[in-house]
Amino acid sequence: MLKTEQAGAVRILTIDRADKMNAFAPGLIALVEAALDEALADEATRVVVITGAGNRAFVAGNDVAALAALDPVGAYRDMQAGQRLMKRLHEFEKPTIAMVNGYALGGGFELALACDFVISSTEARFGFPEISLDTMPGWGGTQLAVLKLGLARAKELVLSGRHHSADACRGYGFVTRIVAPEALREATLDFAATLARRHPFALEMAKRALNRAAEMPLQAGLDLEAATYALNFGTPHARAGLQNFLNK
Repeated sequence: MLKTEQAGAVRILTIDRADKMNAFAPGLIALVEAALDEALADEATRVVVITGAGNRAFVAGNDVAALAALDPVGAYRDMQAGQRLMKRLHEFEKPTIAMVNGYALGGGFELALACDFVISSTEARFGFPEISLDTMPGWGGTQLAVLKLGLARAKELVLSGRHHSADACRGYGFVTRIVAPEALREATLDFAATLARRHPFALEMAKRALNRAAEMPLQAGLDLEAATYALNFGTPHARAGLQNFLNK
Protein backbone atom coordinates (compact mmCIF):
# COMPACT_ATOMS: atom_id res chain seq x y z
CA MET A 1 0.00 0.00 0.00
CA LEU A 2 3.01 2.29 0.28
CA LYS A 3 5.96 2.64 -2.09
CA THR A 4 9.24 4.32 -1.17
CA GLU A 5 11.60 5.90 -3.68
CA GLN A 6 14.82 7.83 -3.22
CA ALA A 7 15.61 10.66 -5.65
CA GLY A 8 18.89 12.11 -4.45
CA ALA A 9 18.23 13.78 -1.11
CA VAL A 10 14.45 13.45 -1.54
CA ARG A 11 12.43 10.54 -0.15
CA ILE A 12 9.17 10.01 -2.08
CA LEU A 13 6.36 8.13 -0.34
CA THR A 14 3.56 7.00 -2.66
CA ILE A 15 0.20 5.82 -1.36
CA ASP A 16 -0.39 2.89 -3.70
CA ARG A 17 -4.10 1.99 -3.84
CA ALA A 18 -4.95 3.53 -7.20
CA ASP A 19 -7.93 1.19 -7.70
CA LYS A 20 -9.43 2.67 -4.50
CA MET A 21 -8.34 6.24 -5.34
CA ASN A 22 -5.59 5.77 -2.72
CA ALA A 23 -8.05 5.85 0.17
CA PHE A 24 -6.49 5.04 3.54
CA ALA A 25 -7.06 1.38 4.41
CA PRO A 26 -6.55 -0.10 7.89
CA GLY A 27 -2.83 -0.42 8.54
CA LEU A 28 -1.74 2.28 6.11
CA ILE A 29 -1.29 4.91 8.82
CA ALA A 30 1.23 2.66 10.57
CA LEU A 31 3.10 2.13 7.28
CA VAL A 32 3.39 5.88 6.68
CA GLU A 33 4.55 6.43 10.27
CA ALA A 34 7.23 3.75 9.85
CA ALA A 35 8.34 5.31 6.56
CA LEU A 36 8.66 8.70 8.27
CA ASP A 37 10.79 7.10 11.01
CA GLU A 38 13.10 5.69 8.33
CA ALA A 39 13.31 9.02 6.49
CA LEU A 40 14.15 10.82 9.72
CA ALA A 41 16.90 8.33 10.59
CA ASP A 42 18.49 8.60 7.13
CA GLU A 43 20.88 11.56 7.13
CA ALA A 44 21.03 11.51 3.33
CA THR A 45 17.30 12.27 3.17
CA ARG A 46 16.72 16.01 3.45
CA VAL A 47 13.11 16.33 2.20
CA VAL A 48 10.07 14.03 2.20
CA VAL A 49 7.49 14.11 -0.62
CA ILE A 50 4.10 12.41 -0.26
CA THR A 51 1.89 11.60 -3.25
CA GLY A 52 -0.67 9.11 -4.56
CA ALA A 53 -0.36 6.45 -7.26
CA GLY A 54 -1.93 7.05 -10.66
CA ASN A 55 -3.29 10.34 -11.93
CA ARG A 56 -6.84 10.40 -10.53
CA ALA A 57 -6.24 10.84 -6.82
CA PHE A 58 -3.70 12.05 -4.29
CA VAL A 59 -5.67 10.46 -1.45
CA ALA A 60 -9.46 10.31 -1.61
CA GLY A 61 -9.87 10.10 2.17
CA ASN A 62 -10.45 7.32 4.64
CA ASP A 63 -11.74 3.93 3.55
CA VAL A 64 -15.48 4.49 4.03
CA ALA A 65 -16.36 0.77 4.11
CA ALA A 66 -13.87 0.14 6.92
CA LEU A 67 -14.97 3.28 8.75
CA ALA A 68 -18.67 2.38 8.57
CA ALA A 69 -17.95 -0.94 10.31
CA LEU A 70 -16.56 0.74 13.44
CA ASP A 71 -18.36 1.34 16.69
CA PRO A 72 -17.96 4.72 18.48
CA VAL A 73 -14.89 3.54 20.40
CA GLY A 74 -13.30 2.23 17.21
CA ALA A 75 -14.09 5.50 15.43
CA TYR A 76 -12.48 7.44 18.26
CA ARG A 77 -9.32 5.31 18.02
CA ASP A 78 -9.25 5.76 14.26
CA MET A 79 -9.50 9.54 14.64
CA GLN A 80 -6.71 9.49 17.21
CA ALA A 81 -4.48 7.49 14.86
CA GLY A 82 -5.16 9.85 11.96
CA GLN A 83 -4.54 12.89 14.13
CA ARG A 84 -1.27 11.39 15.37
CA LEU A 85 -0.05 11.04 11.78
CA MET A 86 -1.11 14.56 10.80
CA LYS A 87 0.55 16.06 13.86
CA ARG A 88 3.69 14.05 13.11
CA LEU A 89 3.81 15.48 9.60
CA HIS A 90 3.08 19.02 10.81
CA GLU A 91 5.93 18.78 13.32
CA PHE A 92 8.26 16.59 11.23
CA GLU A 93 11.88 17.66 11.60
CA LYS A 94 12.50 17.66 7.84
CA PRO A 95 10.54 19.64 5.22
CA THR A 96 7.53 17.81 3.77
CA ILE A 97 5.83 18.38 0.43
CA ALA A 98 2.44 17.08 -0.71
CA MET A 99 2.62 16.38 -4.46
CA VAL A 100 -1.10 16.52 -5.21
CA ASN A 101 -1.88 14.81 -8.50
CA GLY A 102 -5.68 14.50 -8.26
CA TYR A 103 -8.44 14.32 -5.66
CA ALA A 104 -7.34 15.33 -2.15
CA LEU A 105 -10.51 14.78 -0.18
CA GLY A 106 -11.25 14.29 3.52
CA GLY A 107 -8.24 12.55 5.01
CA GLY A 108 -6.33 13.28 1.82
CA PHE A 109 -6.94 17.00 2.21
CA GLU A 110 -5.87 16.70 5.85
CA LEU A 111 -2.70 14.92 4.70
CA ALA A 112 -1.91 17.74 2.28
CA LEU A 113 -2.58 20.44 4.89
CA ALA A 114 -0.30 18.66 7.38
CA CYS A 115 2.64 19.00 4.97
CA ASP A 116 4.76 22.14 4.86
CA PHE A 117 4.16 22.70 1.15
CA VAL A 118 1.57 21.71 -1.47
CA ILE A 119 2.63 21.44 -5.11
CA SER A 120 -0.58 20.85 -7.05
CA SER A 121 -1.53 19.65 -10.51
CA THR A 122 -4.06 21.81 -12.34
CA GLU A 123 -6.29 18.72 -12.24
CA ALA A 124 -6.29 18.46 -8.43
CA ARG A 125 -9.45 18.87 -6.39
CA PHE A 126 -9.57 19.68 -2.67
CA GLY A 127 -12.43 19.33 -0.23
CA PHE A 128 -13.98 17.98 2.93
CA PRO A 129 -16.96 15.87 1.77
CA GLU A 130 -17.61 14.44 5.25
CA ILE A 131 -20.56 16.74 5.92
CA SER A 132 -22.40 15.16 2.96
CA LEU A 133 -22.15 11.86 4.86
CA ASP A 134 -23.59 13.58 7.95
CA THR A 135 -20.23 13.49 9.71
CA MET A 136 -17.19 15.79 9.88
CA PRO A 137 -13.40 15.83 9.45
CA GLY A 138 -11.70 13.98 12.28
CA TRP A 139 -8.02 13.62 11.39
CA GLY A 140 -7.21 17.19 12.37
CA GLY A 141 -9.02 18.80 9.45
CA THR A 142 -10.97 21.38 11.44
CA GLN A 143 -7.81 22.52 13.20
CA LEU A 144 -5.45 22.41 10.22
CA ALA A 145 -7.94 24.18 7.95
CA VAL A 146 -8.29 27.09 10.36
CA LEU A 147 -4.52 27.21 10.82
CA LYS A 148 -3.73 27.16 7.08
CA LEU A 149 -6.79 28.88 5.57
CA GLY A 150 -8.31 31.05 8.31
CA LEU A 151 -11.63 30.56 10.12
CA ALA A 152 -14.05 31.88 7.48
CA ARG A 153 -12.54 29.90 4.61
CA ALA A 154 -12.25 26.77 6.77
CA LYS A 155 -15.96 27.01 7.62
CA GLU A 156 -16.79 27.33 3.94
CA LEU A 157 -14.88 24.17 3.01
CA VAL A 158 -15.91 22.05 6.00
CA LEU A 159 -19.59 23.03 6.20
CA SER A 160 -20.34 23.09 2.47
CA GLY A 161 -18.68 19.77 1.61
CA ARG A 162 -17.94 21.08 -1.88
CA HIS A 163 -14.90 20.19 -3.97
CA HIS A 164 -12.64 23.08 -4.99
CA SER A 165 -10.38 23.17 -8.04
CA ALA A 166 -6.68 23.91 -7.70
CA ASP A 167 -7.25 27.20 -9.50
CA ALA A 168 -10.00 28.18 -7.04
CA CYS A 169 -7.63 27.33 -4.17
CA ARG A 170 -4.89 29.54 -5.59
CA GLY A 171 -5.73 32.39 -3.23
CA TYR A 172 -6.58 30.26 -0.18
CA GLY A 173 -3.02 30.29 1.09
CA PHE A 174 -2.17 26.59 1.34
CA VAL A 175 -1.07 25.84 -2.24
CA THR A 176 2.57 26.63 -2.93
CA ARG A 177 2.50 26.17 -6.70
CA ILE A 178 0.13 24.89 -9.42
CA VAL A 179 1.54 23.23 -12.54
CA ALA A 180 0.38 21.09 -15.46
CA PRO A 181 0.05 17.37 -14.64
CA GLU A 182 2.99 16.41 -16.83
CA ALA A 183 5.22 18.93 -15.02
CA LEU A 184 4.16 18.00 -11.48
CA ARG A 185 6.97 15.61 -10.58
CA GLU A 186 9.71 17.79 -12.07
CA ALA A 187 8.38 20.93 -10.36
CA THR A 188 8.08 19.15 -7.03
CA LEU A 189 11.57 17.66 -7.15
CA ASP A 190 13.02 20.99 -8.27
CA PHE A 191 11.46 22.75 -5.28
CA ALA A 192 12.54 19.90 -2.98
CA ALA A 193 16.11 20.25 -4.26
CA THR A 194 16.09 23.92 -3.26
CA LEU A 195 15.12 22.93 0.29
CA ALA A 196 17.64 20.08 0.34
CA ARG A 197 20.48 22.54 -0.26
CA ARG A 198 19.75 24.29 3.05
CA HIS A 199 21.25 23.00 6.27
CA PRO A 200 18.83 20.53 7.91
CA PHE A 201 19.22 21.87 11.45
CA ALA A 202 18.63 25.46 10.35
CA LEU A 203 15.51 24.30 8.51
CA GLU A 204 14.31 22.37 11.55
CA MET A 205 14.75 25.34 13.89
CA ALA A 206 13.07 27.76 11.47
CA LYS A 207 10.14 25.39 10.98
CA ARG A 208 9.75 24.97 14.75
CA ALA A 209 9.54 28.73 15.26
CA LEU A 210 7.12 29.17 12.37
CA ASN A 211 4.79 26.43 13.63
CA ARG A 212 4.66 27.96 17.08
CA ALA A 213 3.79 31.41 15.69
CA ALA A 214 0.13 30.50 15.30
CA GLU A 215 -0.10 28.99 18.78
CA MET A 216 1.76 31.44 21.05
CA PRO A 217 1.26 35.02 22.18
CA LEU A 218 3.61 37.34 20.29
CA GLN A 219 6.17 37.76 23.09
CA ALA A 220 6.39 34.03 23.75
CA GLY A 221 6.88 33.46 20.04
CA LEU A 222 9.59 36.11 19.88
CA ASP A 223 11.36 34.52 22.84
CA LEU A 224 11.26 31.12 21.12
CA GLU A 225 12.55 32.65 17.89
CA ALA A 226 15.50 34.24 19.67
CA ALA A 227 16.28 30.98 21.48
CA THR A 228 16.14 28.83 18.34
CA TYR A 229 18.19 31.43 16.47
CA ALA A 230 20.86 31.36 19.16
CA LEU A 231 20.85 27.55 19.27
CA ASN A 232 21.45 27.36 15.53
CA PHE A 233 23.88 30.31 15.63
CA GLY A 234 26.25 28.37 17.86
CA THR A 235 26.66 25.49 15.42
CA PRO A 236 29.66 25.14 13.08
CA HIS A 237 27.49 25.27 9.95
CA ALA A 238 26.03 28.64 10.92
CA ARG A 239 29.43 30.11 11.71
CA ALA A 240 30.75 28.80 8.39
CA GLY A 241 27.75 30.20 6.54
CA LEU A 242 28.33 33.68 7.92
CA GLN A 243 32.04 33.54 7.21
CA ASN A 244 31.42 32.36 3.64
CA PHE A 245 29.14 35.36 3.12
CA LEU A 246 31.79 37.74 4.49
CA ASN A 247 34.46 36.15 2.28
CA LYS A 248 32.34 36.84 -0.79
